[in-house]
Amino acid sequence: MDTRILARVAGPMIRMFDRFLRLGEGGQTAEEAERIRAVRLSIVGASTPWMMAANVCNATLAMLVFQGSSASTAVNLVCLLIFVSAVHTSFSWWRNRNRGPRERASLRGTVRAVIYAALLSGLWATLDVVAYHVADETQRMVLIALTVGMAGGGGFALATIPPAAITFCSTVAVGAAVALSRDPTMVGAYLFALYLVFAAIIIRSSLAVCRSLTERVRAKIAADEQRDVINLLLNDFEENAADWLWGVDSDFNLERASARFYEQMQVPENMVLGRPITSIIPFSPVSVDGRNCRENFVNSLLSKQTFRDQDICVELGGELAIWSLTAKAILDEKGNFTGYRGVGRDVTASRESRIRIEHMARHDPLTEVGNRVMLAEDFTRAVSRHERFGDLFSVLLLDLDRFKQINDNLGHTGGDELLRSVASILSQLRGESDTLARVGGDEFAILHLSGDDPQSAALLAARIIDKLQKPIALRTGMAHIGVSIGIACAPIDGTDPDQLMRNADLALYRAKADGRNRYRFFDSSLDAAARRRSLIEQELALAVAEEQLSINYQPLIDAQSRKVVCAEALLRWTHPTLGVISPAEFIPIAEESGQIGAIGSWVLRQACKDAASWPDSIRIAVNLSSRQFLSPGLLPLVETALRQNDLPAHRLELEVTESLLMETTIGVEETLASLSRLGLRIALDDFGTGFSSLSYLRRYHFDKLKIDQSFISDLETNSDSRAIVEAVIKLARDLRMSVAAEGVETNGQFELLRQLGCGEIQGYLVGRPKPLDHFEQYLRDNSTSVQRLSA
Repeated sequence: MDTRILARVAGPMIRMFDRFLRLGEGGQTAEEAERIRAVRLSIVGASTPWMMAANVCNATLAMLVFQGSSASTAVNLVCLLIFVSAVHTSFSWWRNRNRGPRERASLRGTVRAVIYAALLSGLWATLDVVAYHVADETQRMVLIALTVGMAGGGGFALATIPPAAITFCSTVAVGAAVALSRDPTMVGAYLFALYLVFAAIIIRSSLAVCRSLTERVRAKIAADEQRDVINLLLNDFEENAADWLWGVDSDFNLERASARFYEQMQVPENMVLGRPITSIIPFSPVSVDGRNCRENFVNSLLSKQTFRDQDICVELGGELAIWSLTAKAILDEKGNFTGYRGVGRDVTASRESRIRIEHMARHDPLTEVGNRVMLAEDFTRAVSRHERFGDLFSVLLLDLDRFKQINDNLGHTGGDELLRSVASILSQLRGESDTLARVGGDEFAILHLSGDDPQSAALLAARIIDKLQKPIALRTGMAHIGVSIGIACAPIDGTDPDQLMRNADLALYRAKADGRNRYRFFDSSLDAAARRRSLIEQELALAVAEEQLSINYQPLIDAQSRKVVCAEALLRWTHPTLGVISPAEFIPIAEESGQIGAIGSWVLRQACKDAASWPDSIRIAVNLSSRQFLSPGLLPLVETALRQNDLPAHRLELEVTESLLMETTIGVEETLASLSRLGLRIALDDFGTGFSSLSYLRRYHFDKLKIDQSFISDLETNSDSRAIVEAVIKLARDLRMSVAAEGVETNGQFELLRQLGCGEIQGYLVGRPKPLDHFEQYLRDNSTSVQRLSA
């Protein structure tokens, strides 16, 4: 039982004593505490000689003051012990003075300091106890001064070790309290209270000093660790990195450099150390970014300012390389320049990569000629030269003719090879100062700077047309193409690059409209036409939304019975301010702008709605554009229009053009077959024009052929036209197709077509296109047959 009670009492006391010994070590790791403790003890150790000297002097003074006193024996004995302690401590310090400072100290060092403080302060406390009560006034004053002085001196000397400082002050305080308690006067109480205040200040200052010291030591430890890491990294950098360090003095002589620097130089260290760095580096006469490398580097050194990433071209072993040098100017305390410390690296590979990337950014990857980026940059320079010196320039915009057919026939590989061949030809034909760029799939642009007038651009365009109209040999076969060219000249047609490109594009559009394989200059009429086209495109969208479009119907009659058998739906547009706009003008715009789908859907629905009230013997014919025909929504649209208007499928006739059949996609054949399965009729419109091919008639099923009016207009006078018409009629009859002739305007044409066996007649002779109400009146007037034929 007694052992357990003792253990319960001793445990808390031991823990309390341990916390007391660790005063000032809060928040520290074990490793930090050991390192900071070593610094604290070393500070106390450094002041040991002065502390011991003070103890010897004060003890000697006490012995002299109490000489002849009744307490002299006791005082002398205590002072002698103080002498012995001081001498022993001083001897230990002397013996260990040459030892280096310890990096770490365990808690035992603090324990020894506390024990030493307790012993020494105990001796001074004993001196108070044995001498104060028998001392006279003078001796008491000396004793009080010694007590306060030793408490203060010991407390501050041991301030870096708070437990030792507290022990020293507390022990002296105990001795003073015992001595003063034997003095019945109030003076003793006052003196003891003052001492306690003094001791509290000492202890508080000790803890503050300890805290401050801890922060400084921690900062120093962090700095040492950072320095060690930096040194380690620098050593690793110098040993393993591709970069190298270098340094020069105020005269730019090489002071030091990494081993890799000498490896790059391929010379030993002793041959270059101490020599001017400008004479060491093997500069190449090749310039970088248009500047002399050596001169630029020397100027940077002479400026005595920090510089970064300065490229220099060097020649090593007969090969060129690019170094990038960075250096910091080093100044002394007075701000005087003392040299440079820098880093260098070989950037040859990265610069080559950058050059390749810059090349790729400004060149077309397929043809290796310029791209829009290069064209824009050179455009800017051309405009600048024109503004400064009046230099003229022009831009030629080229579009290859029949490239799509070549690409379809020879495949993308053949198309790519053709583009490369064309780019090579254009590179040879252009002037040395001209810029050639590929700006689209089969579009090229030439910024022509070689001429003094537009005629120079015309000559260049003529040479290009002449060259590209000749067959081009490819690995996949021969390619027969042509080229259309639009030309805009500065400053006649403007100086803004975007405006010039737009004007050249308008001229190119005119060249293609005029028959391709030719060039055209921009003129103001093209701009006016373009503005009108843009206006029509905008107004057309509004017309669709506000239902400004209308449908006229033109009758087709049976050539033998003269009965109306069909009506063709023809789109019309009367604009509120622009007036009547021809379908030949607005329908191509609708096709190019993508509005033809919505327009065609409306026409189909409206035509079926109108035809539903006509006699069952009359069909309605609706034209389909290529875009609308290839739309996946065509079949549902037709089915819905027929169902909603209760119109039998055989009364609907859809007309397609030959240009649609050039689309070799599977969708064309499938769509035609699906429409035929619905029961409606398919007519091939404008047969005999464009790219007519008899293979269309064999591959696709049509119910009717419509002979273009260009063959009908001179049918009576041109035997060739008559032979062609007769052949088409016979061919259609043999293929079980009906035939309709468009553009019939005379009775002679009508009689001749009827004799040749043409089934249906359409034209002004039969009837002009009419609004719905007029057409329905026409049907009522000719309910049995068309009696009067008149254009």
